[in-house]
Amino acid sequence: MNILYIWDADYPWDVRVEKICHALMAGGHELHVAARNLKKRPVYENIDGLHVHRIRSWSSDRFNYFASFPLFCSPVWKGFLDSIIRERGIDLIIVRDLPMAIAGISAGKRAGIPVILDMAEDYVALVRDIWHARKFQGLNLVVRNPYLAKLVERYTFKHIDRIMVVVEEAGDVVIRGGGKADKITLVGNTPDLKGIEGSPGAEPEETLQQIRNHYSVIYTGGIQMGRGLQVVFDAIPQIVRHIPDFKFVVIGDGYASETLKKMMREKGVEQHVSWLGWVKHTQLPKYLNACRVGIVPHFTSDHVNTTIPNKIFDYMGCGLPVLASDAKPMVRILEQEQCGRTFASGDALQLTKTLLAMRGREEELGANGRRAVLGKYNWHEDTKRLLHLVAGLASKRP
Repeated sequence: MNILYIWDADYPWDVRVEKICHALMAGGHELHVAARNLKKRPVYENIDGLHVHRIRSWSSDRFNYFASFPLFCSPVWKGFLDSIIRERGIDLIIVRDLPMAIAGISAGKRAGIPVILDMAEDYVALVRDIWHARKFQGLNLVVRNPYLAKLVERYTFKHIDRIMVVVEEAGDVVIRGGGKADKITLVGNTPDLKGIEGSPGAEPEETLQQIRNHYSVIYTGGIQMGRGLQVVFDAIPQIVRHIPDFKFVVIGDGYASETLKKMMREKGVEQHVSWLGWVKHTQLPKYLNACRVGIVPHFTSDHVNTTIPNKIFDYMGCGLPVLASDAKPMVRILEQEQCGRTFASGDALQLTKTLLAMRGREEELGANGRRAVLGKYNWHEDTKRLLHLVAGLASKRP
């Protein structure tokens, strides 16, 4: 089949887009990505066999932003998608998340082809969280409205052909929103087993050795206020009373980096934090293997309770026990697989007590997690479900 993946941002790069497209390409399909173009790249590019089509850019950044804004009723996106579908003989559309879902459904109806929603997250809950935090400005304040998003969600769940979710709890969101259970397929954010060991790099051995010389607890991912790193800072004075050589290793980047570094210094815990910044995903296993525990301290919310961070499987795959806040998917997985423990979201004292209770059981819990990734929570298993889903829709084509 010729498959079009609709992505409402610039490409490259997104790890899930890449993994899905390359898995389908390995399954014999031809993949096209329709992407925005704020960075003014070429309108067409072949990246390792993946056909990337971008909206034409304009010289004015402001005009470029508004003209290509991902609205389901945008005439720019309508013409863009229709031309790719017509010229490339597209047989199936996959549309990422709600912003472009109705546009994808409409394009599919005009072409008489099926459409899959790749529901990478509970978009309505995400928008609601951002709305309450007053982070939206300008046009986003209107179109990223949680009430409008809810209407779009209900229409999408009713009219889309199939829905991919990243975690079981997200399937409940679909059903509560009027979708049918038989439309849902689980395609998680799990690691490729080939990448668990990492790849060669130029990391200074001195840095890795310093991490090994401490009782290091690692966080990887986006640096945002909602990720709960400040709760770890609050817990450090209590932790070091029991674990004097404790080290909190932070790998990642994001808008809150400087704010959180300032909080770290104000709390006087910087000597117990190793802030390493952004690291290539292929290099993460080296750092993970130098640590004792992986942590996911995210503040819980409706959004967090219906998604799963990639990092939990990265930790498990490298044999690290997981210490996580009590988001529903994380509680379920850690309890089922006996590969870590959870603490009440935002509670630094309980974080400390839970970490101390895990101490001495790191190898046992870590081995359980690695076993679970090798047997179940890996991209090979998710790819099989993805290919089965696509094959089922291909069999119904006239």
